[in-house]
Amino acid sequence: MKHHQPLAKLVRLVRPLVAAVLALPLLASADESPLVTLGGEVGAAAAASIARFHTVPYDSLPWIRADLTGEKVSEFDNEKLNKGNMMVRPFKNYSGDISGRFIEVMALNAHGSRDVHPAFRPLLEELPKLQRAGGYFAAAGKIDWQKPIDYTPKGVSPRMMPALWGNARMLCGLVEANRAFPDDKALLATAKKLGDFYVGIVPRFTDPARTAEYVNGTTYASGYMTCWFPAMEGLVKLSKLTGEKKYLDAAVTIAAFYKDLDRLPIDHSHGMLCNQVGLLLLYQATKDVSYLERVELRWDELLKHSIINPAGGIPEKCPLDGATQKGDEGCAEADWLRLNLELGHVTGKARYWDMAERTLHNHFLQNQTESGGFGRRIFDCDQDGAYGFKGSQSEWTWCCTFHGQIGFVNLREHLLARRTDTMTCNLALDFTSQDKNGKVVSELLPAKAASEVMRQRIRLDGLPATVLRIRQPQWAEAITAVAGDGTPIPLVSDNGYCATTKPVKSVEFIYAGGVYAEDRHCTRLPQGPVAGQPFVLCFGPRLFTTGEKVASLPGWPTTIAALEEKGLELFSAKSGGKHCIFVFGQVAAAQTRQK
Repeated sequence: MKHHQPLAKLVRLVRPLVAAVLALPLLASADESPLVTLGGEVGAAAAASIARFHTVPYDSLPWIRADLTGEKVSEFDNEKLNKGNMMVRPFKNYSGDISGRFIEVMALNAHGSRDVHPAFRPLLEELPKLQRAGGYFAAAGKIDWQKPIDYTPKGVSPRMMPALWGNARMLCGLVEANRAFPDDKALLATAKKLGDFYVGIVPRFTDPARTAEYVNGTTYASGYMTCWFPAMEGLVKLSKLTGEKKYLDAAVTIAAFYKDLDRLPIDHSHGMLCNQVGLLLLYQATKDVSYLERVELRWDELLKHSIINPAGGIPEKCPLDGATQKGDEGCAEADWLRLNLELGHVTGKARYWDMAERTLHNHFLQNQTESGGFGRRIFDCDQDGAYGFKGSQSEWTWCCTFHGQIGFVNLREHLLARRTDTMTCNLALDFTSQDKNGKVVSELLPAKAASEVMRQRIRLDGLPATVLRIRQPQWAEAITAVAGDGTPIPLVSDNGYCATTKPVKSVEFIYAGGVYAEDRHCTRLPQGPVAGQPFVLCFGPRLFTTGEKVASLPGWPTTIAALEEKGLELFSAKSGGKHCIFVFGQVAAAQTRQK
């Protein structure tokens, strides 16, 4: 049976249901936060992402909760014999992983309604019964956490580390569910019981005398480095939710122990980035700048070692040898996007906003599959890392599809920053942000001159006039503004942002720029590509790509039309699943010939 459908068809089929869900915040919202709806290509991708959860296998409550119960969910539930069948239920020993991610995704989209998904309400109601006496969740039964870590031979499923990984995801899910339904006392008790479990086992898993035991196993998806430290994220969030300092103290202790072990290379980017998110949350909670410094240092290291590719993506594993970067993982792409969005918010530094924008348009969306879910793209790579995507693409239903949706949620949360007399837009995207007072509409419009990249019209509907402020991205040579009748609107530049000099209700921002070149480390080449050196070609936030190598340098400066004549096109939804090369020049061309 073929379960995948073309993305556009899937969106059409489920659009009425998604639209009904998105209308709910206007009726009942626990926090009265604005309802943000993405538009354009990114909006279509976001709609397909949430629609994916109303199709196989996510329409099965047993499939979702099997990592809490261990139950067999279908006749295809022997993954060794039925690989590729959508109803196979893998990784039940990662207790709380799928179920916790599902709870988090649905809570973030619930807006006060437990009916956002047919499986959501019954799963929340069952959770207290499925929680072990110790406060944790484990499909395989009771676990003695004081015993040595059960690192096992290949082919045998361990219990302890996978269960810790899953419980970390469950804790994040429970926090979001409690934010969505703050009056549910049973739900809060379940979250605190899991938090108390972590508080209780912190001494056991941060004991310096047992360090050799901790680091003896793999650093991949069932190892101590991957599975223990992500608890920081949920513990910080639980402390903020409840006001109880013991959860924050537990996260502080875990972070201190993590410091001397947090080194590259590492075999699991997703786990490592979840840990960096946890450190950033600790900085926000404690104002201890050392946590932020650790995250910024890791950001620098990832670019220095070419682990982050020019399309703004990260491989599934973080090796120091670029030639071993085999492919990506949608979870990690979502993590890298959300980390940069939050770093931009916390620090105000342009490089993080620029990286978030690069990642979104060129790598994150390229990871999305035809079904609307997320998964894995295989790389073309050489000693300096990825220089293209191979045509092969697969959905990973057990993790990436969930985390991909979380990426869209984080994107929506970071589009606007509102103050009493100023409204700041951080990214040039199509979207609408609506609250009980009115809405903000951002529309991307075509360029009207060869010197323009795009135009962005921002208007306020039902809201009072305010100073409108937008970020000047690294690809924009200048930004000007006009009113609806074409009259120029004065702007003032301030720390990488352009703002109107007086309150307005509507403005059209004009982003000037053209085709530009970069090296493989996202550094601009002001004079264009250099003979014999690899290069990347860009226009606005998007990279140019082709299915074939580019044998000769383009004349410089160049235009979109000239590059299109050479067979290049900008990354878009049409690029999904295709063989795409985005680094050109001698190095990538030589590697392509070898293949």
